[in-house]
Amino acid sequence: MNQQRQSNIELLRLLSMFALLFLHFYIRSLMPSEVYAEQTGFWKNFPLVLSSLTSLQVNIFILISGWFGIRTTPKKIIGFYLLCAFYGVFTYLLSLGLDNSFSIRDLAISFMPFSAMKGWWFVKSYLFLMLLAPLFNKAIEYMSKREFQYVLLALVLINSYFGFFCKQDINWDGNTLMQLTYVYFIGRYLALYLKADKLKLRKWTAVIAVCSIAMYALVWLLNDNYLHLVKTYTFLLRNNLWSVCNSIVIFLFFTTLKIESKSINWLAKGAFAIYLVHDSVWIGMNWNTYMMNIYEAYSPVMAWGMVTAVFIVYLFSVLCFDHIRAFMTDPIARKIDQWCTKLIQKF
Repeated sequence: MNQQRQSNIELLRLLSMFALLFLHFYIRSLMPSEVYAEQTGFWKNFPLVLSSLTSLQVNIFILISGWFGIRTTPKKIIGFYLLCAFYGVFTYLLSLGLDNSFSIRDLAISFMPFSAMKGWWFVKSYLFLMLLAPLFNKAIEYMSKREFQYVLLALVLINSYFGFFCKQDINWDGNTLMQLTYVYFIGRYLALYLKADKLKLRKWTAVIAVCSIAMYALVWLLNDNYLHLVKTYTFLLRNNLWSVCNSIVIFLFFTTLKIESKSINWLAKGAFAIYLVHDSVWIGMNWNTYMMNIYEAYSPVMAWGMVTAVFIVYLFSVLCFDHIRAFMTDPIARKIDQWCTKLIQKF
């Protein structure tokens, strides 16, 4: 997505992936647990407030893509396939050591992450965005600023009004290609037209973020315990205009930071693998069950501490392991790209 990695953005990418772990742990493991509800009482849904904030990570990830612009090439598409197929096969093989039995059919499916393999909605949507990005970029190149603003307004209406408020199929939950397109265009607009002093931008985005989080928590707790105006899950939807705006604020704050770290840049190269491994259809349920067992076996404070420790160990293990993966798949991607280039030149 970007030629030269910027440590401030890479740090945001890593934090977003950690937030994704937290979100999936709470939504899939703790929310269905009666033990958790009994132990926490009035505050049982307070972590859901935090989870709603961590649900910003998809929007943030695509804002990063829009900020730098997706430069789609055959090599990148091949590399993206090999990345996803590798972890499809890898997690399938891991599942054999848990409670899964070997199947040629399932092994073959794991090589088809974009079609036959279930789950990974983001993988499929991001592939579509990559394929459409050259068209989007060319259209943006020829747009005036006013025309771009019209497009953004149209996307807000389609996704945050008709999708979020009216629950129409075009994007009712934010887990769609339309949502990624919506946020990608916002990222491109910010990259092209945002002209602001970094110090002032940092100050105002920090103030807005703190106020927004406080208001978020207050509205949520009042709604959950007294008002009951909307379902709690509503706050998690990524096409919620509030969520989109919060994502923009957090992203812009990080663009103002001055951080230079080779370690952060090195680790962040494997950030996407964190999502691919823990959310794989082959081992996702085992992961969720394991985390829930930790919580139910210990006191809430100790359980949260242990869960956090597991997250950190998992995070760094996958980030480091992905460099081994890249060592194996990158040469294959180059060879396939060279072969395709020669084949195209013949025609």
